[in-house]
Amino acid sequence: MTFQIPKTIAALLVMQLLIAVAVAGQKGTSVVSRISFARGRTTAVLTGTVRRGMSHDYLLKARAGQTMTVHLSARGDVSFVVRTPGGDTLADFSKDWSGELPESGDYRINVLPDTNTERTISYTLEVTVRN
Repeated sequence: MTFQIPKTIAALLVMQLLIAVAVAGQKGTSVVSRISFARGRTTAVLTGTVRRGMSHDYLLKARAGQTMTVHLSARGDVSFVVRTPGGDTLADFSKDWSGELPESGDYRINVLPDTNTERTISYTLEVTVRN
């Protein structure tokens, strides 16, 4: 006795597999770096390039009560997201943000291009942390 899969079920399984492959292919790449300040400095200036499907994550150790200022310069549709060590969002798709930090730990600044961007975009990110 042989078991046959009806054509509609086989077609649905193939479609599901194709969708899974397409979604996996859309996942982007994130380059993670740690920001460290030069001795006696409170500002770090970083440069990079991003393109669709690629972002840069910067980790920064800071304490509750400090003030962080983030400024992004780019010729194109690039923005950043700032997340607390607990995962809360402080800035969402911004180019400028400043605020008092609510908790101590590693903050994440994610620099990413607009999803419709087809070209590579250069940027400069300036991060300042003060007591």
